[in-house]
Amino acid sequence: MTDQAVQVTVDSSRPVHRYTFVWVLVLGSFIWIVGAVITAVTADDILVPTLILMGSFLVPITMVVFALTREGEDQLSEDWLMLSFILGGSVGVVFAALVETYLLPTAEGTFIMVGLIEETTKALLVIFVARKVTTRRPRDGMVFGATVGAGFAAFESAGYALSALIQHQQNHPVLNILQTEINRAVLAPFGHITWTALFGGALFAASRPDGRLRVTWNLVWTCLGIVTLHALWDQSYGWAILITQGLNGSGWSLEWPNTEAWIGSPNHHDLVVFQVVYAALLIVNATVGASWVFRRWHHYKALAAAREAAAAVAAAPTADGPDPDASTGPSHRR
Repeated sequence: MTDQAVQVTVDSSRPVHRYTFVWVLVLGSFIWIVGAVITAVTADDILVPTLILMGSFLVPITMVVFALTREGEDQLSEDWLMLSFILGGSVGVVFAALVETYLLPTAEGTFIMVGLIEETTKALLVIFVARKVTTRRPRDGMVFGATVGAGFAAFESAGYALSALIQHQQNHPVLNILQTEINRAVLAPFGHITWTALFGGALFAASRPDGRLRVTWNLVWTCLGIVTLHALWDQSYGWAILITQGLNGSGWSLEWPNTEAWIGSPNHHDLVVFQVVYAALLIVNATVGASWVFRRWHHYKALAAAREAAAAVAAAPTADGPDPDASTGPSHRR
């Protein structure tokens, strides 16, 4: 470990209220809705940044609060958690966008490359944070990973909301911002937050007993799995178009789509079928990711409980004192 490494835990834990995340979500949603109404009624452009930031950051921050209020996660350093969020949203989004801009126009399998680039970027940030802390509990790694992913998701959503504003300045801009943010808010827990949490947990679980990071087959397979989930998520839109066209008699085209545009103008029936297929593909992807996170979290929790139990058993003789019979040697009584 480096000389700059700091302890990730503190002497006293923070007060933990397991349902704080519910209050964050409810109150944040109320403020966001009120802000949207006031912005639409007053047409005050000054309020637009507040609307965008509230809608983009609400669910990611709620998920971070949810992770921090789980059992045993009340002692993580707030400084490094905040840095993880900011790094994921600033360095992560900017670097990934830079690489995608110069690499994707000539790349085959666009969505595979997007998944690889963005997951690699976030993984490097998680590794950076991991090298600065000394505790290597896998569940802590999942929390740090989720925080990096939440920052990435929040800043990326803000960018999409701003893009919606620019593209629809003359056509209900506030409504388009809300639609964009609602769609991304609903999906946020199952995308970047899930994928990076899985990597963080696997990274910490792979560390050596002395805390040094290392690469294991489990870590490699986890990386391949999250890149695949990301690529499948991004290509769901294109596949939904291809499946819709096949179902509606336009012919089947079995290919890995590199486009997200309709050829021609879909009618109402096409759009209904498309929405059903697209939602189904995302639900399947989200279910796989959420189930994976759930199983990993409880697996790591069970391992931690087993280690604590083993340590308690090993320390029991020391705590109770030596066995007097064990120190007197064999009995010489007849």
